[in-house]
Formats: sequence, C-alpha cells, structure tokens
Amino acid sequence: MTTAPASDAPVRDRQSLFAALEAELAQGASRGADALAPHAAGGLERAARHLAQTRSPIALFTGFYVAHAERPAAETDGPLTVLAIAEALSALGREVVIVTDAPCAPVLERLVAEAGLPASTLFTPDAADALDPALKARGVETVFAIERPGRAIDGRCYSMRASDLSAHTLAFDAVFSPRSGYTRLAAGDGGNEIGMGALPKAALFTHIDQGQTIASATGADALIVAGVSHWTSYALAAAMRHVAPEDAAVWRDAVSDARECHRLSAALSAGAVDGVTALSAPTIDGLPLETHLAKRDALMALANANRPA
Repeated sequence: MTTAPASDAPVRDRQSLFAALEAELAQGASRGADALAPHAAGGLERAARHLAQTRSPIALFTGFYVAHAERPAAETDGPLTVLAIAEALSALGREVVIVTDAPCAPVLERLVAEAGLPASTLFTPDAADALDPALKARGVETVFAIERPGRAIDGRCYSMRASDLSAHTLAFDAVFSPRSGYTRLAAGDGGNEIGMGALPKAALFTHIDQGQTIASATGADALIVAGVSHWTSYALAAAMRHVAPEDAAVWRDAVSDARECHRLSAALSAGAVDGVTALSAPTIDGLPLETHLAKRDALMALANANRPA
C-alpha cells in the first residue's frame, strides 16, 4: 500500500479542521448560508492567518440600520462581533479603527466606551469619499467588513426583505474594490453584505431569497460565510487555536460569557434592535444569546478536539 509522506498529514489535518469549522459555522439560523459556504472555502483560515500576522492598523466595518423598527437603529448583529474582534486585537497590541455611519453610530459609540477603547477608535465619516484618505492617514492596510450592507448590481443597498436602505446607508464599498490596495476581509450571512460578491452570482441568486435584487456585488479576498454573522468572532477564536496558539487565550477571553452578555446589554441600552424581529430585545437575528453561546462552544470543541501537539 502506498502511503502519503508524513509531511502531508498536518496539511490534510488542517484542511479537514477548517472545513469542519466552516461547515459548523454555516449551520443553523441559515437563510442559505449552508449552501453558500462551500463557495467560500478557505476564507476562515485566510482571514485568521492574516489577522494573526499583520501588524498594520486594521479597519473594522459594521452597522446594519433597521429602518422599519418602531425606533430605527443599528441591529445587534455585527457591532457586538466587531467589538469582540477589536478587543482581542487591541489586547494583542494591534491598532484598530471601527468604521460605521451616522445612523448606526450611537450603538457603536456605546460599545466602544464600554470596552474601554479610546473614543478615537470609532470613525464615522460624513461622506464616502472621505473614507479612503482617512484610513490611509491612519496607516490602515486591512479592511474587514462584518454584517455591513453591500451595494447590489443596481448600486443600491438592500435589507433581507429587499427594502432599499440606500437613504440610510453610507456606501463603504469603494475601499473593498480589488483596486483599492487594501487586503479585504469580510463576513456575512444573508448575501446582501459587503464581501458576498466574492461568491458566484448563480449561487447567490439560487440560494438567497430575492437574491437577484439584494445580492451584494462587492467582494473580498477572504470571505467568511456564517449562519449568523455574530458567530464570526467565535470562528476566529476557534481558528486561532491552530493559527496563532500563543494568542488563543486572548481571543477566547474576548468571546467569554461575561463579555458577550455585557456587550449585548450595552448595545440594547444604546437603542440597538434585533434585525429579524425589529424589537429591542436580548436577541441576535431572532435567537437568544444562549443559542449563540452554544454555537461558540461547538466551534471551540471542534478546535480543541483537533488541537496541535
């Protein structure tokens, strides 16, 4: 029997692990994410490795405005995840810029303050063309969008219900252009977010409700597809167990029960609403925090069961 060289085994084991993490990440509460995830294979590992290795400032983008809520505000999905990532990176000595627009700013302002990050961490540009010069002035080389509306083929931004959000959304898509010069990371769950344009149009149109209208045309160099975008920080924390074991404890602490509960409470106190129910309730995409924490534990269990020697 012919056997593979011993040096191939770690590669195959790593590939199997990340395939398992991506499959678990896309399952549950899915609006088609499980069908889209195979088209983004490898995105989680590429994103995690880049975050672990880069030393230049990183810009994190989020904020999905729920215009039809009784009290319109940013949704809970997205900002909490960005803050978890920002806290982990900051604890590791990396410089972070959090970017949103004016309608979503109150929720992000509260979260930044609650995390003890400098107020200057949050950047809310007045116009889209002010964004690129500001990021370059800060030395940003990596942009990472998590649950942020992306422009569709017609140039407009849409909700999952195909409502036009353009009047409430400052388009950040230009810095995610392949010609922007930035390393472009992204995460989403509904097909209408920045980064999802990296997927084949046929897949978006087939697996996303009203995909031909709402699907984002803006891509990314590494795309993470999740059943709920909130799980992105959990997947990265699990991935760091293998990609950067020396940093894993910091990432795990950033998504601890206490920190997750505190962030959700802070977001709600600033007016955030659930993007699915449009209610100011302690849920994310219609699911209680306990369900999200169970997904975190499932991802961490996969990583721990396959931890490097």
